[in-house]
Amino acid sequence: MIGRIIGRRRSGEAEALARIEKAWREQAATLDLSWLGITALPDRIGELAQLRRLDVSDNRLAALPDAIGQLARLETLDVSRNRLAALPDAIGRLAQLQGLYVFNSQLAALPDAIGLLARLQELGVSGNQLAALPESLRPLGLLKELYLHGNEKLGLPPEVLGPTLEESGSQRPTAKPAAILDYYFRIRSRGGPPPPQ
Repeated sequence: MIGRIIGRRRSGEAEALARIEKAWREQAATLDLSWLGITALPDRIGELAQLRRLDVSDNRLAALPDAIGQLARLETLDVSRNRLAALPDAIGRLAQLQGLYVFNSQLAALPDAIGLLARLQELGVSGNQLAALPESLRPLGLLKELYLHGNEKLGLPPEVLGPTLEESGSQRPTAKPAAILDYYFRIRSRGGPPPPQ
């Protein structure tokens, strides 16, 4: 049994390297490394300067390499359903990033560097363990979608958060990110209600 698990992990990592190599050779704009069971993203990922969309969701990643910050053209990054407790500061170098998705991971905090993502339009961090939000989120004027559901320690009521991603097509009006952040920082500046335990 353990041999099969190790074999699958090795085959997932080998498959990831093969896909990275192919994307490099073909100058691909999209790379899908989801569902490979990988525990680390190779630094070689940083060599894919042409990449616009990267999906490494549904793996076992505990960290992202700093090389992720070399993906200067990246517009969409999905690292959902991994074991990420933090994002590297290098994330702030992704100047073209419009969509960042880290749903259902183990994030305890967002880096201040997230405020450098001036083109960010969608941020999905529902289902994590966020206890606080960085002030650097406030100036992100292009942010249209902000999903913070399932982060109970933030103390944000559902009526402030609006519909979840799954409910976003419903009749419920979408919550404006600026309104969510204004509410959050106003409550925090007043000492706010103690977050649920």
